[in-house]
Amino acid sequence: MFDEIFANLQEIQNEMVKMYKMQYEWGWFGKTKEESNLVLRGYVSTNSLTPEGYKKITGEDYEGSTSQS
Repeated sequence: MFDEIFANLQEIQNEMVKMYKMQYEWGWFGKTKEESNLVLRGYVSTNSLTPEGYKKITGEDYEGSTSQS
């Protein structure tokens, strides 16, 4: 049963990545690549997107928050 649940969650994540990637390419997350990446990093920080999904969408490694003190 756990394997089935995990497979379902993985499929949901894959579909979310596809949807976010289309929206990213359409420019829905911001006017610039930096703005868009910031939005997607926020999704990773709230577990709406995995770091691996972030990389699939942006082509860049997820590095967490870029805010400075």
